[in-house]
Amino acid sequence: MDKDNAPFHAVIATMLIVLLTPVFALLYVGLMDPINIVSLFTRPQFTQSLTLTFTGAMIAAALGLLIGAPTAYALARGMIPSWASRIVSALLSSPMTIPHTVIGLAILLMVSPLSPIPLIKRLPVINSILGLVMAYFMVSSPIITGSLVQVFERIDPVYEDVGLIAGISKFGVFVRLIVPMTLSELIESYLLAWARAISEFGSVVLVAYYVIAPPLFNYVYPASVLVWYYYETYGLEPALGYAAATLLMSIIALTIIEILRHVLGKHKWVS
Repeated sequence: MDKDNAPFHAVIATMLIVLLTPVFALLYVGLMDPINIVSLFTRPQFTQSLTLTFTGAMIAAALGLLIGAPTAYALARGMIPSWASRIVSALLSSPMTIPHTVIGLAILLMVSPLSPIPLIKRLPVINSILGLVMAYFMVSSPIITGSLVQVFERIDPVYEDVGLIAGISKFGVFVRLIVPMTLSELIESYLLAWARAISEFGSVVLVAYYVIAPPLFNYVYPASVLVWYYYETYGLEPALGYAAATLLMSIIALTIIEILRHVLGKHKWVS
């Protein structure tokens, strides 16, 4: 090893210790009873919670990609004035800096009798899949927009110029040329947004503490809320099993995402 890199290695080790020690402690204590962990995956309450969480996150990430990708392309190609672009970019990234309990309260206000938008007040948001997806969307979509702006900025505009000369509209160029060229980056941003959504708690606990959507879901807690419910109701020890099992699922999901990112990285079109 290069001795000049030693300070950086020390910093990396410190960072890993600070970040992973609590995770290791949770896994160590939670997995001390592996039979209990395995049994959780046979309980309908837990499996339905995971199904609800993963499904809601998939829908939210898909909506984020559907809306966020063209938005990011428009910003990258300066389709709005520069002063407006800076404002729009700041507003699009604002959910990342707003406390997520505030986001949850904002959603609640939007559909409450105090809402200034009468039409929205009619939406079935509270304790519904719509509310869950809305909360997931607000906290995960900035990841898609922010990452894709940089991707689209790296594309040589000559490809788009050729398409425009051939008579294709700007939106047609985006759909027919840019999307195929950046498919791996689009999928990667989707996966990152999905991973961010499944970890959300602050806004979800206010908007969709449980979800009522028969026949699929009947008073089903999202995964993060389920852990909190057991902690709040029964204390630390009963919640550890659910926390460890949820953490294992998150680690598995993260591993799959990293594998897919590695595979997709071999097929990048953007240079």
